[in-house]
Order: sequence, then structure tokens, then C-alpha cells
Amino acid sequence: MAATPKPTIKSCTPKKLPNALISVSKVRVIVRVRPFLAHETSARNGDVSCISVLDQDSESPQDEIAVYLKDPLTSRNECYQLDSFFGHEDNNVGQIFHREVSPLIPGMFSGCNATVFAYGATGSGKTYTMQGTEEQPGLMPLAMSAILSICQSTGCTAQISYYEVYMDRCYDLLEVKAKEISVWDDKDGQIHLRGLSQVSINTMSEFQDVFSCGVQRRKVAHTGLNDVSSRSHGVLVISVSTPSADGTGTVVCGKLNLIDLAGNEDNRRTCNEGIRLQESAKINQSLFALSNVIYALNNKKPRVPYRESKLTRILQDSLGGTSRALMVACLNPGEYQESVHTVSLAARSRHVSNFVPSAHKQETPKVKVDMEAKLRAWLESKGKTKSSQRLGPLNSPLPKKTPSSIVTPAKRSITFNSSVKKGGRTAINLDAQHTNERAFAVAFGNLLDVEGSFDSCMENAPSGVKENDDKGTEHDANKPAWKSYKNLPVESLSKGVNSITIKSKDAAQSPLRKALSPININGNQKPLESQTPFLATCSTNKGPQKNDTPLGKFSTRSSTLKNCLVQEYIDFLNNASREELLELKGIGEKMAEYIIDLREESPLKSLNDLEKIGLSSKQAHNLFTKAAKTLFEDKAEDSILS
Repeated sequence: MAATPKPTIKSCTPKKLPNALISVSKVRVIVRVRPFLAHETSARNGDVSCISVLDQDSESPQDEIAVYLKDPLTSRNECYQLDSFFGHEDNNVGQIFHREVSPLIPGMFSGCNATVFAYGATGSGKTYTMQGTEEQPGLMPLAMSAILSICQSTGCTAQISYYEVYMDRCYDLLEVKAKEISVWDDKDGQIHLRGLSQVSINTMSEFQDVFSCGVQRRKVAHTGLNDVSSRSHGVLVISVSTPSADGTGTVVCGKLNLIDLAGNEDNRRTCNEGIRLQESAKINQSLFALSNVIYALNNKKPRVPYRESKLTRILQDSLGGTSRALMVACLNPGEYQESVHTVSLAARSRHVSNFVPSAHKQETPKVKVDMEAKLRAWLESKGKTKSSQRLGPLNSPLPKKTPSSIVTPAKRSITFNSSVKKGGRTAINLDAQHTNERAFAVAFGNLLDVEGSFDSCMENAPSGVKENDDKGTEHDANKPAWKSYKNLPVESLSKGVNSITIKSKDAAQSPLRKALSPININGNQKPLESQTPFLATCSTNKGPQKNDTPLGKFSTRSSTLKNCLVQEYIDFLNNASREELLELKGIGEKMAEYIIDLREESPLKSLNDLEKIGLSSKQAHNLFTKAAKTLFEDKAEDSILS
């Protein structure tokens, strides 16, 4: 049967269930002990197992059982609590299917996903548990048979995909492809495989033909501990499509992942060399990443390292995700140390909670609202509260004075006007840094739109200031416009900045500038008149100052503007979605992925943090320069069009 390539495994709209809520489902962990092989029995002069179970009543299944491991040579012993135990009987695989796997299948037809994976050391019987033989079928053919039986009675359709993770790369086993399969997740966190083929299955004979071809393509080799050792993780995906009963044409999709993990190996015993040693290193590395994920989930770590390997990316939905999960810990009855390692990890996996949602598809929130909420939450959690700091100067230009220095508004007006009448030029006691912070408190896109700001401030200024400005017009004709800000009252400057913000709010902005703009939480409020006390003072320092020259003021403003742009750019990199990152010049798909991975570990604090993804310091600053240049070019185009 020819495989039909499809670009992705699509998750169809789940079926709507009445009053269905999200349920917490623990990862269920069971133990399967394989029987002794013939050569093992003869070599050991017996079949004494190091694994047993305490107080198990086979007639009535218990919620929890105690697995006891004892080393016959050293008398060391361990005891672990697990969900179920299956000894080395002849047909324990069939018992596992009927008790543990079969209850997961009906949920597939309601849109629920499930995962069954076999974990253990090399030679512990994982592949036998999942694939079986013609006489004793494993969990994969047993599950396929049960699913096809339900499909025939309900009119549903079933498809399979089969792939392997070899040397931390995914390869399709149903159709030979030159390129590997890429793993990615959507906005809902669901894992997808781009380029993976799917084959429709109607009968078990079709399944056997297709599945056997895939098994033959899987990487196996002879090692010192196993004649036929799997050198890759094999994953069989059975997808079920159920037509909706309400006649809307909606299709409900559910899937069952059956995973045969490669076994961890001790290279001191296997004596692997060359390519076998490389394979073993990759296998052990991926299984170590799996243990790190389980550790992070159990200890409620803020970051779970799913991206450390392809295996953990695939299992992301099964460990701490939205799938029901069953872990089959396969044990060799004659290997105590390997069994302890396997059971200890399996016991820790029991505490991992999966949050299985209802089949009701929730409405997707608007990306913009979601990004604003995330930005506010992140700033508050870091204690930075950048938004409130930037917006604060708009309504409170000066810090509050102590009660002893408070002057009423009426007295303030008299004091100011009297100083004008005396002919003395009033200077507000503000340093250059404070002035710059207030001037640049507007949104990121509005920093570039300062035309008319001086006129706006003068329109809102008191009459005394206008009169003073008219008198000094002919003397100050060649004075730079920004120098006049120094002689404006604080109240007028506050109104002017507020007017700039309100006017520029309705101006056309590019999507990139909107994404970079801080959140204006006072956007719908009427600007309030500043009630900050004011003290008119005269400048006593008549010597030349660095910031009194036009060049000094320009340099100060340029430095502040650059620092503000850099900080906004870093905040954007920390909070933007993948699509928004791709809109920036110089950022491609791979770099966007690297940035997302980097900020999951810790948020970016400076441009130098980009060196962690392989960029040099110069490249990181050039990346920012390209983004800033784009904003200035967009601003120039808007000015020309207007």
C-alpha cells in the first residue's frame, strides 16, 4: 500500500461534550518483568528473579502496589510504589493490553489523545512488549485490531504513521524521504510533525503489510548485550477521524501514540565502538533529558526542559501535557542495578500530572490582548513596572515635596508672574536627565513624532509664559526649539506631553511599532491637571554647563533615546510571538526559534544576551540597528505621505 504524504498531522476540531471540564490525569506506571531466556537460565544455574511484588492480590486490582527489588549477591534491596505489576507469565502482554491500554481507546473517538511508551534498559523486552510476534502480538497490533473493530461499527476511519528518532533526528519509516521530519508545536502547544506520511488502514492484513515494511526500515544492530538491539526510538501513531453527529461536517480527531524507546546502555559492558558508540551516546543523552523533564515536573520547576532532545519534544504532550499517558517499565529479572534505575525513574513519573481538557474547543483570545497581559505580568513579576514608570511622569512631572515646602496654586501663579514682571528669566529647577525622562515617557512609536510638540506646549502654557515668549522672540530667533523647554512651567510641559500622546494615538502606525509600543493604561482616561507643588527658583550656577550647549543637549537626548529604544527592543524580544519576531529585519525562522528557546531559560536583559545564541556583540547590535532603522524609515514615509 503506497503511503500518501501529507504536510502535517492536523488536529481537527474536537467534539463538544456537555459540561466537560479539564481533568487531572496522573501518568500511570506499570511494571512488566520479562521471563528468563534459555541461555540466561543455564548461565545462572536457575531462574531466581531479583524482582517481586509485596501483597498483591491478582483477583482484585489495587490502586497501588509495592515492587520489591533485592540483589541476590549483595543483599541490597529497594522498594517502590507503582500502579500495577505484571510478572513473567507467558501472556502478560495480553493482560497489559486488556487492563491498561484497552480503556484508553474509546476516548480517541471523542477527540482525546493517549500515549503508551515502553521504558527500560537494553534487552529488557521493550520491543517485544510493543511489537510482539505472530503467535503473541504486542500492544501495537492489539491496539490496531481493537480500533478497527470500533471503526467498522461506527463508520470512523483510521490512519497510521510510523517514524523513528535516530541520532536525535526524526525519519519516516513508511516512506523513504531524503529529509528528516521536523517537529514543531502550534499556539495551543500541540506537537506536530511536518512531512510525516499517513496511510489509511481498513483491515488488519493492510496494517501488517504496512507495519512490517516500517519495522524493516528501523535501525537495529548487534551489541554485546543484545543480538537485535534497537538503535532508535520507534513511534507508531494511530489516528482516528470521527464525523460529528450534529450534521455540521465537523470531524473529531483522536490519536494514540505507541512508543518503543531505545534502551539505555552501559558502554563499559557493551564495548561499543565507532558508530555504535555514537548511537549509544545519543540514546543515553535523550533518556537523560527525559529524566530531567520528569524531575522538573515533579519539583514544579518554572521551566521544563522539553527542548533538550527530540524525544522529550515528542513526549511533551504526554508528560505534563494534555494526553492520558501509560508508562510500561520493562525489567530484566536477572539485572538488579538496571532494574533499580528503571523503576526509580518510573516511580517518579507517577507524580507527573497531565491536564486532559474537555473536547470543547475554547475560543482563541486575541493575540494583542494576550501579549499586553503577558507583558504586564512579566514586568510586575520582575518588579520593574516599566509601564507605570513611563506613564507616571505624564500625570506627575515632579516628585512630591514635603508638607513644609508646599505652595498653593494661587500663590504659585503669583510667584511665577511676579518673577516675570521683574524681568528675570525664570528657570525651573530640573536637571537634564529628569527632563529627558519626561520627554521620552510617550510610547515607542511616538518618540519619533515630536513635530509640533513645542507648539502644543505653548498653547497650554499660562499667559505669563506666552507674554514672555513674545517679548523674547526677536532675541531668540536663532535659539534651538528644544532649548525653550527649559523655560516652560512644569504644569504646561505635562499638558504638552499628554497632548502629544493623545494626538499620536490616532495616527497610523506600522504593526511593528504597535507591537513595540508600551501599554497605555490611561488611554481611556481624561488627562488630569498636575497637582504637584511648584517652587519657582532662580539658577545660581551661572557658569558654563555641559548640557547648556546645543551639542550637549542633543547628545543627551540622543543617548536617552537610544537607551529607551534598546530597552523596548529587549522587551519586545522577551514577549513577542514567533510571527512578530519574524517581522523584524534580520530575524529568520531559526533565529526566532533560538530567541524563544533562550528566553524560556531566562529573559533577555541586554543586547549582549544574544551572544548566547551564537551572535557576536557586533552582530547583536547590528540586529538592533536594523530594527531601529526600519522604524525611522517608516516614520519618514509617513511624513512624506502626510
